[in-house]
Amino acid sequence: MSKHKIVSLDVIDLRYPTVKLGMAGSDPRHLAPNYSCAIPVLRTDSGLEGRSLIFMIGDGTQIQCAAVEALRRFVVGRDLREFIEEPGLFAQSLAEHHQLRWLALGVYRMAVGGVVNALWDLWAKSEGVPMWRLLTGLAPEKIVQSIDFHHLRDVLTEDELLEMLTSRTAENSENLERLERVGVRVYSTAGWSGRPLEEVRSICSGLYAAGTRAFKAKVGRGQQYDRARALDEDRRMLNAIRESTGPDALLLTDANQNLGDWKNAASYMKELAEYKLLFIEEAIAYNDVTGYIALRNELAPYGIGVAGGEQAPDAVTFKQMLAGGGLTHCQIDGARVGGVNELFAIVAMAAKFGVPVCPHSGGIGLGQLVGAMSIFDQAWFGSSGRWLEYLEFLQAGVFLNPLVVRNGHYQLPAAAGWGLEMEEDFVARYRYPEGADCADHLEADRVAAEQPGAPPYAKYWKV
Repeated sequence: MSKHKIVSLDVIDLRYPTVKLGMAGSDPRHLAPNYSCAIPVLRTDSGLEGRSLIFMIGDGTQIQCAAVEALRRFVVGRDLREFIEEPGLFAQSLAEHHQLRWLALGVYRMAVGGVVNALWDLWAKSEGVPMWRLLTGLAPEKIVQSIDFHHLRDVLTEDELLEMLTSRTAENSENLERLERVGVRVYSTAGWSGRPLEEVRSICSGLYAAGTRAFKAKVGRGQQYDRARALDEDRRMLNAIRESTGPDALLLTDANQNLGDWKNAASYMKELAEYKLLFIEEAIAYNDVTGYIALRNELAPYGIGVAGGEQAPDAVTFKQMLAGGGLTHCQIDGARVGGVNELFAIVAMAAKFGVPVCPHSGGIGLGQLVGAMSIFDQAWFGSSGRWLEYLEFLQAGVFLNPLVVRNGHYQLPAAAGWGLEMEEDFVARYRYPEGADCADHLEADRVAAEQPGAPPYAKYWKV
């Protein structure tokens, strides 16, 4: 094994002015987001470079960058071989550092995940393979070794997972052959809050003609202030998607935690049951475990599933959601938890409880991250009930190896690692704060405060 000593850890603050794109990316809680990211970059003395991406939505990215930089002393000077030999212990040394762990979840956990994912990128590149190839080719023992089971053994043990994987070795090969041939089925998030309906119709009709058969709309914007207006807005959006696609197209919805408590969420979603929705995503607070369980039970007779996990910060939160029966669809995010290692645990728990993994990738670069994890999940545990979220923008002209969707399926990439390398011109234009076209977070605050359904306190965002 070649030596690859890590000599630097840098982080790029990138902010794209999505607010100027006609409300692309907006949702019921994040009314005017600028798609941004903190990009950890590890460089080695061999010339190998590993990178990952932590998705953000504008202001606050500088805080995420600072958290990544706080981890510099733990990786610079290390050899990649140390991570490859003990990926679980190496990741735990970051997530469980005796001082920094006091910061708990959120920004710190995401920083850990960013650095861990950059190490995985180095690993894949050292072998010259795409990330999905590295992950799906790991021995069951190596996958188990990568996971911190400390808070999980009450629902999943090392021996249990090892048995789950070893019993599926043949299926892994068969499933992977099919995925390489066909790809991973995708759905489109086209129905952003406030997006002009003619634009929604155009995007959906084009994607439907190209083979996509599932579409998601944001719902519930401002429902706590004007329920009738919000429902009317949601129906117009869902009708626009249905009319521009076909009767075989599935409709999905997402409230971004804006429907209050589970009782209000259930009442609101019953008003939309006529659309035969596959699920409502993040109807309530991401960590309202008892609320998710009650909501799932309440919506079951209406055929509406319950999805969650986009903002769940760790495997323990997922454990409670899955073991308690609160989810019909498990939404991992490649940049939210502690990296690949923790995602292994979440995917395994979802498989144990029979909950399909439908990753969140509604952000710049997230498709590359969760695409590989979705392939890992479907290679080991099958594709039944699984969909991968796909955004049609911020790929071409951004990444050197953009996502490719053909006939409604994400095609397995050939680039080594995550495939997150960006066009130099794109980085130069949108790097914060020196980029000539980087996003203005004060403008985003003003636009958000003026949106229909904006909360009363939004008036204080204008400065």
